Amino acid sequence: MVDASSIYLAVTGVLLFVALGAGLHVLRGIVREGRDLRRRRRAGEAETYPEDEEYDPGPPAGPEDEYGRTTDPSDSGDPDAPTATCPQCGADNESGFDYCRRCAAPLGPAT
Repeated sequence: MVDASSIYLAVTGVLLFVALGAGLHVLRGIVREGRDLRRRRRAGEAETYPEDEEYDPGPPAGPEDEYGRTTDPSDSGDPDAPTATCPQCGADNESGFDYCRRCAAPLGPAT
């Protein structure tokens, strides 16, 4: 007679093999995509480092946001807040940070 513990072990083993197979399938796809991207970069078909939309959002959306409120795209909060410019990439960073938000370079000694 088959007891419950052996059924449990068999079902658990089968589920583990299914999960392992699915995980290997996903990892194979990631590796394949990485190799394809590397090949396209070497051939000049893809950008080496594409711009991040957070730092290059493109043109402003307009005077109204999606809710109809009037907005000023150049307004990023407190206009009197001091900023620190990164010596390496030139990005503006809020004061009080030790490292650049874009390239993670040190911003210099704390003032």
